[in-house]
Amino acid sequence: MRKAAQKERELLLGSGEESTIRRRNLQTKAGMTTAAESITDSLRRTLQLMVQRSPTILKKAESEYKGHRSLLMRTRNLLSTMQRQDVLDRVIVTIGLFSFAVLYVVSKHMGLLKLQITVTAAIKAGMARKPDAVLQGNEVVFDGAPVHENGVGT
Repeated sequence: MRKAAQKERELLLGSGEESTIRRRNLQTKAGMTTAAESITDSLRRTLQLMVQRSPTILKKAESEYKGHRSLLMRTRNLLSTMQRQDVLDRVIVTIGLFSFAVLYVVSKHMGLLKLQITVTAAIKAGMARKPDAVLQGNEVVFDGAPVHENGVGT
């Protein structure tokens, strides 16, 4: 055994090509072993930190979530209320615009209809008494004021 150890020393400390190759192999293996041990040790420390901190972090996150849960529920309720109100507002505006358009068209028709009824009544009344409305050219004139097609006098 001593002879083998002595021979190993001579190879390591010698100046020959064989001893140089042997030293490089040992340095490389030693460096790799040291790096592997260092990495393994670092991973062990990281794992220990994760095991120690994980429950604390999870408990903290859970308490924050519970604190925000009521806020999230209120926000969700408010959003659904706002969406319902938006739909209702759209329906009201649509019905209002439609009703306004219908009333406008009907009022225009009623205005013309009223004018026609008035002219007809005036013509019929004119046969019995002095007419309030007379036809001058293509215009109907009530008490001296001409009435146009839209039913408005000037």
